[in-house]
Amino acid sequence: MNDSYIRRAADRRGLTNFFATALSCALVAGAMLLHAWVRTRVTEQGYALSRLSAEYRDLTREHESLQLEAAELRSPQRIEELARTRLSMSAPSIDRVVVLVGGEVQDPMIASVR
Repeated sequence: MNDSYIRRAADRRGLTNFFATALSCALVAGAMLLHAWVRTRVTEQGYALSRLSAEYRDLTREHESLQLEAAELRSPQRIEELARTRLSMSAPSIDRVVVLVGGEVQDPMIASVR
């Protein structure tokens, strides 16, 4: 009986060591998998950030180009040219000009001297 008791105690100790070793290996393997997953996600996010940065630069250039084009389209010289060519408009004669100063109508000849 003494011999079987020692054998069961040794078996329990061996089983406990086996489970402790297996649990340790499982934890290390889990930590390695988690580390690999995190590294993969960081790399994917880095590529996404790079793509978005390039897109931002392109959109910024396009925005600046569109702002320049809008400024050119709003220029008084362009508007005057379109009025003369497309709408057949010309500068008004002096008798058709009305000058307002402080909300009152002024004589255009006097207003042009000021």
